Amino acid sequence: MPVVDTRQFSKLPKKKARRSRLPVLLVLPGIVTVGYLLFGGREVLPGHQGSDPSPSNSATATPNQEPKTGSLKEFTGEQFKELARAVKYPNTQLFAEPPVITGDKLADARIRKIAEARGYVLTSIPETSIEKIHEPRLEGDDLLQPLAAIAWRDLKTAAKRDGIPLSLTSAYRSPEYQRHLFMGRLSARGVTVAQIAAGQADSAIEAVLSQAAVPGYSRHHTGYTIDLWCEDGSGTFLSSMCFDWISADNYKIAKQTGWIPSYPEGAELQGPEPEPWEYVWVSKDLVTN
Repeated sequence: MPVVDTRQFSKLPKKKARRSRLPVLLVLPGIVTVGYLLFGGREVLPGHQGSDPSPSNSATATPNQEPKTGSLKEFTGEQFKELARAVKYPNTQLFAEPPVITGDKLADARIRKIAEARGYVLTSIPETSIEKIHEPRLEGDDLLQPLAAIAWRDLKTAAKRDGIPLSLTSAYRSPEYQRHLFMGRLSARGVTVAQIAAGQADSAIEAVLSQAAVPGYSRHHTGYTIDLWCEDGSGTFLSSMCFDWISADNYKIAKQTGWIPSYPEGAELQGPEPEPWEYVWVSKDLVTN
């Protein structure tokens, strides 16, 4: 399955702007409000860079696609990784330029170089408004794309049916949210921007990148990715009854509701270390024979 190099889309010709006024949830520190945001005739979420949508890939998830009725496909970790990277998501646009990380061009370029060497890929962000999902554990990132919101409710229903105490700890994340997350972890290691720019903090950057993406490279930006938690007192998702349930039979339950592991075991150069709690929506159709 081909992997899309997102950098090729930075010079695509502009499409004719749509001038519909759609409500947008503005996510600011401690504030969620509804408003309208216009960028070049197109409503966008805060932090959006206004690039054009990517062309179709060989694997495409579309809003009205009926799922196939065959058996579920089996995937290796590497195949899960390639599928997640090849999907063209509805209501998303790629970044024209990567978001700021530290504010220093040399430092930011060095961080991105290390991130891309680990397998991180520049991702996309919602083109228009997305859905508030009213999850109790979420605050400013209590948003998902409509298709992912439906799939999350399906997964939650399946968990309730089977007596599995599944919940969410993260959904959509803005680039600014991700920047604060990444820089907070880097600062906790005593790293300065000057050290980053001088190439004296590469090991610290690597350590943080093993657990967190830089802004612009998180799959949470798309609104199609979720982090799961298990309310069984296990302390870690990997050791929980929820992980045993969702990962059984090559992630059968996840695939039945259109989800796959975002960063699975058995995949190389995928960015962070495997994250058993993170799942990305790809549609039922793409995981069915």
